[in-house]
Amino acid sequence: MVQREESRRRVRKVLMGAGVAAMVIGGLSVPAEAAAWKPWGLYGSMRACVNAGQQYVRENFDAYKCSDQPGGYMLWLK
Repeated sequence: MVQREESRRRVRKVLMGAGVAAMVIGGLSVPAEAAAWKPWGLYGSMRACVNAGQQYVRENFDAYKCSDQPGGYMLWLK
């Protein structure tokens, strides 16, 4: 009976350790995804793109950039 209880304790420790390790690894991968530039929209002029980017930064994004694309200017947000 005592061996069985010891066995259960070991299994619990191993499972808890694996769970903590999985949470740490998962937590480390999130910032890399959050830091990626994402295309947000195509604007007809550079001025419109910059105005929209500044507004999004005021609302909660970290940064913006506008790049020249066929047909307009692409707004990228991060």
